[in-house]
Amino acid sequence: MLLLLIIGSLVLLGLVTWYLLNLQSAAISRQGIALAAGAPAASLLSKRHGSANNAIVITGPAQSGKTSLWYHLRFPAPRNRHEDNINNSNSNSNNNGSADANIDDGSKTTTSARTPSLPETLASMAINTVETDIHEGRALLIDIPGHPKFKFDRDSHLALAKGVLFVIDSSTITQSVRTTAETLYEVLANKSVQEKECPVLLLCNKQDEPSSVSNTRIKAMLEDEINSLRASRQASAKSLGHANHDDDDDDAAAEEKAADFLGYDGKKFSFEDLPNPVQLNESSMVIGHDAGGFEHIERWIADTVQS
Repeated sequence: MLLLLIIGSLVLLGLVTWYLLNLQSAAISRQGIALAAGAPAASLLSKRHGSANNAIVITGPAQSGKTSLWYHLRFPAPRNRHEDNINNSNSNSNNNGSADANIDDGSKTTTSARTPSLPETLASMAINTVETDIHEGRALLIDIPGHPKFKFDRDSHLALAKGVLFVIDSSTITQSVRTTAETLYEVLANKSVQEKECPVLLLCNKQDEPSSVSNTRIKAMLEDEINSLRASRQASAKSLGHANHDDDDDDAAAEEKAADFLGYDGKKFSFEDLPNPVQLNESSMVIGHDAGGFEHIERWIADTVQS
């Protein structure tokens, strides 16, 4: 009898443990699914960072270098790595070639000790966020993948944006100008971006590639393409408006398309006609700080979050 009671107690304990573990697993799964869908991302950031008025949204087409840029901004390299290498080399030679001579002298830290090895190219299928000091400002950097399935996440995070950093692959822009312009149009026409007149930095990345195009040429290409997109979107809005006057959904869609018209009607599109301050600059994750490649980006971020 005693043995049966012990066995019964153990079985009951096992069942209770199994039930509690399943409850915990289900809760974790629900949280993971919600985060993957991106639905509560904006609210989570708001709770963690208050009004999130220092958020810089890094967006753009896939494979343009957004996540690599995010890592470089998160782990900034020394401003002049070449000078550091010379100093370290001289210090080593003055200490009879000892490999450990300048590792812990209290006055100099090697480049490898200051920052981890950073990737030149890094594809991401997850949203990356970090709050970090950049010059005199503190910025919340939000890296949004360029895959179409993250469009909702991009738009929800743009509602938090103090500024938008749009990264362009300047080495493939000739082939991808249409899709790049479409993505950029959606960002510039975003209601929150327009209402807040968010500053926008168009970063023409991968300038180290032989096939790269200058930011001046990219600006002209994008303006031409957006001008064409604007005309087609306007025509689509008119056709929706005339298609069915009794359909409220069609009317709402037509009004939305008409509201996101960029620039001035009857005038060729130009970035200068937008209420948002738009800048273009060049960058390379390979050249990086060695050529001052991030200084202008960091300065723009600091100025934006402090404005």
